[in-house]
Amino acid sequence: MLTIKKHALKVGALALAMGITFAACSDDDDPATPNTRSKEYKLTKSATDATQVGTVKLTENADSSVNLSITLKASTKDTKHPFFLIGGSVASPTIDTLLKDTIPGNGAEATKVIWNKVKTVVVNGQTRKFNYDSAVKISAFSKVYFKAGKDSVIAIGNILKSSAQ
Repeated sequence: MLTIKKHALKVGALALAMGITFAACSDDDDPATPNTRSKEYKLTKSATDATQVGTVKLTENADSSVNLSITLKASTKDTKHPFFLIGGSVASPTIDTLLKDTIPGNGAEATKVIWNKVKTVVVNGQTRKFNYDSAVKISAFSKVYFKAGKDSVIAIGNILKSSAQ
């Protein structure tokens, strides 16, 4: 009887050890999600009025692509607010218009996605890899007008590399 108890104890200990071994080797763990980065840039009423009226947000995706969006805290319903991304900074603009588009006003907060999952850009006819680190090296600022044909800036701000200036 003592032999059977010893044998049962050994088998139980062996089963426990094997169970721990198999559990430790299990490959059902979720793959690690890579850390992504984001940065938000403040848009103000004017170059001299620091009241925040919107943001430009740069976001890195898990696949290393990037998104860039612009948000106005308030917009005018049924109005297309022209916006520009311009090279340089608010204090030292260049003649380079990097992007021209509009944000449709809805009478409330309005957002426009500028870049959506961008992985490459074309520079001088050549396709180049583009990622978060590439984006933050661009000197630029954003300028938003009330409507086309009316020279009234409603939001302005340095973004990307120019935000440090």
